[in-house]
Amino acid sequence: MRLVLHVTLSILGLAACGGPSAPPEGVPPTVVLVSMDTVRADSLSAYGGPEGATPHLDRFAAGATRYVSSYSAAPWTMPSHASMFTGLFPFEHGAHSFLPGPGHRGDNVFALHPRFQTLAEGLAAEGYATCGVVSNTVYLRPGLGLDAGFQRWDVRRESGARVTARALEWLDSRAGGDRPAFLFVNYMDAHRPYATGDPEADGHAALDGLIERVMVSNEPAGDAGLEVRALHQRAVSRLDTEVGALLEGLRTRGLLEDALVIITSDHGEAFGAHSLVEHSKDVYEDLVKVPLLVKAPGQTAGRVATERASSVDVPGLVAGALESSGFPVLARSFTRAPGNHPVVVENYYSRLRDLERFGDRFRRRRVAIYEGSRKFILDSAAAPELYDLAVDPAELDDLAERDAASVADMARSLEVLLSAGAFQGQRALPDQLTRQQADEMSELGYGGGEGR
Repeated sequence: MRLVLHVTLSILGLAACGGPSAPPEGVPPTVVLVSMDTVRADSLSAYGGPEGATPHLDRFAAGATRYVSSYSAAPWTMPSHASMFTGLFPFEHGAHSFLPGPGHRGDNVFALHPRFQTLAEGLAAEGYATCGVVSNTVYLRPGLGLDAGFQRWDVRRESGARVTARALEWLDSRAGGDRPAFLFVNYMDAHRPYATGDPEADGHAALDGLIERVMVSNEPAGDAGLEVRALHQRAVSRLDTEVGALLEGLRTRGLLEDALVIITSDHGEAFGAHSLVEHSKDVYEDLVKVPLLVKAPGQTAGRVATERASSVDVPGLVAGALESSGFPVLARSFTRAPGNHPVVVENYYSRLRDLERFGDRFRRRRVAIYEGSRKFILDSAAAPELYDLAVDPAELDDLAERDAASVADMARSLEVLLSAGAFQGQRALPDQLTRQQADEMSELGYGGGEGR
């Protein structure tokens, strides 16, 4: 059963600082959703990252609502975006990885079932023109169900500059149209191999070396971890320039002021902590704490929001912004918003390459739930973990054995939540990968074996 939760403007923060105002009477606001693949919250200066590293995003944050505690619903692209589009957690929508049986061929991920309404479907039904400009050709490809509701789903693995250009070209192509627009933009520059713009920087080699050191030889990351993180930060800074170009393109077209613009990420990245490198492998903070910046129509002043947020809140944030602009068209469809529901993060087994290379380590389901400053992790194959993020943000001091009462309470809360809304019905398998998609999967670090 899907949770029914109440949205209030005080939670959304859409009527806060800056005096958001409705667009011209009778015209719903433009909606722009930007997903920066593999961008940790702390790689943005506005979230404590290196000073001056992301000036365009920081400038945008200064006039938007910045959620300081925002989490991806999963530590990798497919389930996280399914949550971002449906307002449901992975345990509810079922679009997550699975443990392949003997003789399994193809990818080990379920597609999003068509029974679930997406944000794009909801907006299209209300007259919006919908377009997705997508750079992740593997886990946002057609056939996984994430393109539902998009009248145009433009999937090409290209640089951030080309992604921005394609997005603005679509807006220009409908200039003067009488339909409001919903534009989803997906950038991959911060994903392996890290698009730093430096031909001498080999992200593949650096990441493979760090994996060998940390995950194979079980050695500390050391300088190798710092090197990889520096490469990633350079890619994020380069991506910042392209997101800035997109925002400037909206501004010069007279669209930015009255638009709802949401900028977030689908997951983070690990550089050696907890003996992990890259993502899709666990639910620790490095892999799931992401930025969430929301500029409501007419908002000009910044606001810092302390309510804990999640990928599942994106459709509700859109619904709330439309309602506050005089268009309560999605209010009953998407009800979750920051602060009005429990937040969980889930990971199922991991990708094929990890299962093949590391075996039993990733043959488990990991689910985390947050209560106050505490984070509880339930593991299907190992003992639970408990951390107090207020004093231990790096999750180094496991309190589980010293605080049995909190473990029992949070385990009970998690059990109630999971049992109330668990996916029921037949899982949807994706189409088989083409050879090109299989090659791109390998390029992104996800590949399985030959013929997969």
